[in-house]
Amino acid sequence: MPSHTLPPARRLRRRGEFQRVFDAGRRSHGRFLTVIAAPGQGPTARLGVVASRKLGGAVVRNRAKRLIREMFRTSSDAGPVDLVVIPKTALLEASRPALEQDFESALKRFRVPSKQ
Repeated sequence: MPSHTLPPARRLRRRGEFQRVFDAGRRSHGRFLTVIAAPGQGPTARLGVVASRKLGGAVVRNRAKRLIREMFRTSSDAGPVDLVVIPKTALLEASRPALEQDFESALKRFRVPSKQ
């Protein structure tokens, strides 16, 4: 049975990894998300999600992170790039197709190809 999780090798996990993306990355502001991208240090794309308490309680923040990770997992042919995604409060009322479109347009702004 295939695993539908994002493997640890595809995640940004350490403070230094996030800091490098924040310092060296380019930003793209969408309606529901802010995406920061920096050249990756490995062969595949990696993702980190930063959800502040301004977004909501723990349940809301975790749901937002799960949605973003799933979108990244299903459109993961991104090449060697590290992404940090910051959800906006508008994400809470967004439909799934609108959220996916916002994420895909952010990837296109960085000229990162997707599977679709």
